[in-house]
Amino acid sequence: MSSGRILLVSHNFPPTAGPESHLTRMNVASLNHMGWDVRVLTTTALHLSQPLDDTLLERVPPGLEIERVASPEAVFASRFPRYGKALARWTGRNLLPEEFFPWSFPATKRGRDLIASWRPDVIYSRATKHVSNVVGWRLKHATGLPWVAHFSDPWIRGGRYHRPIQRFSGAFWERRILRDADALVFVTRQAADRVLAGLPDDFSERVNIIPHGFEDIDPTLLEPNIDDAKRTAPGRLKIIHAGAFYPSMRGPETLIEAIRRLKRRHAAEELPEIECIGVDTVDFQPLVDAAGVGDVLRLHSAVPFEECQRRIAQSDAILVLDTPGSGGIFLPTKLVEAFAFGKPVLGLCDPESAMASILGDAEQSWADARDPDAIAMELGKLMQWWRQGDRHLPTSALQKLQRFRIDRVNEPLFELFERLANDRSRE
Repeated sequence: MSSGRILLVSHNFPPTAGPESHLTRMNVASLNHMGWDVRVLTTTALHLSQPLDDTLLERVPPGLEIERVASPEAVFASRFPRYGKALARWTGRNLLPEEFFPWSFPATKRGRDLIASWRPDVIYSRATKHVSNVVGWRLKHATGLPWVAHFSDPWIRGGRYHRPIQRFSGAFWERRILRDADALVFVTRQAADRVLAGLPDDFSERVNIIPHGFEDIDPTLLEPNIDDAKRTAPGRLKIIHAGAFYPSMRGPETLIEAIRRLKRRHAAEELPEIECIGVDTVDFQPLVDAAGVGDVLRLHSAVPFEECQRRIAQSDAILVLDTPGSGGIFLPTKLVEAFAFGKPVLGLCDPESAMASILGDAEQSWADARDPDAIAMELGKLMQWWRQGDRHLPTSALQKLQRFRIDRVNEPLFELFERLANDRSRE
């Protein structure tokens, strides 16, 4: 157990909805559990483009000190409703390194004041959004405190931005973040290798690979579903995908084709029920209708976090989509969240991806996201598993999933903070 102080900088934090907000809150709880005194520097509930979910505030550790600083682009958009939002978003998507970059100015000022009065031992900034690491860099140079920069997703060197001015300005900040952080955290080795390719060796020497983790879910969510308990026949296998689709990047096109091929070989009562919930999901309804697979694949808009958890708990298996063609650098948050439920997980991903490697090690299934036949084959295996009636994962698989509990995966992070805090105390 530690008694040190950590200033955690993250534009993403409840009530902001989204995977990174959930991850940041969970990591704060994990640090508190290990005895760290954490304060969070984040934005207000006024947002330019992200939805809010007030239910996430119920899961914030009691008594947590949160410093909230309004993000200027969101303030501007709210004050000039006729054109402010469109102008702010255009500027953020064409000129600035990212939409939320203006937050770096007021957040740095508040951070310096907080450091002067509270005197933390370590600064810990989390991206995405990458403005959080920009603030971390500025606070590092203003105070000299040890600083850990966390990348849940890569930034410019990961190929996310294509507009020349945006890439130029983003690369300016990214290089300084990578150069000056006392430690760098990535969630996959593939992401670290992509971002640090061609940079000096001392950059890589400060890299730590710490994947996402999951926390215990509400046990009431795992209570038997009343409707399922009344069934005398096995019924249809219920598979759920809970996560956003990104048109032109991550969608259900090959899944739809795989289902169409399954329908040629199986009776209707043998086919699974697949439910997809998330942002931009319903945009793909025309493809579902055109393929004639609406009796198998159902698309729904995003729901609050707690409702999403409830639906996952009531499913029989969990489907997770990666971003094909990305080089396997991402670790979808929903993949590790799925492990908490102890259900079979099927990942659709690149063969060389971090996701495929993790699923293989955990005795779970994956299929090439670009190969409908491979997807259909893995769905067929799940259907056979369901018909056989043994609805539990092997003990060895459950034990491997438990390796991703948040306190376990964060052990290297705890050790890193201890070392940095101790090195500073000896100065």
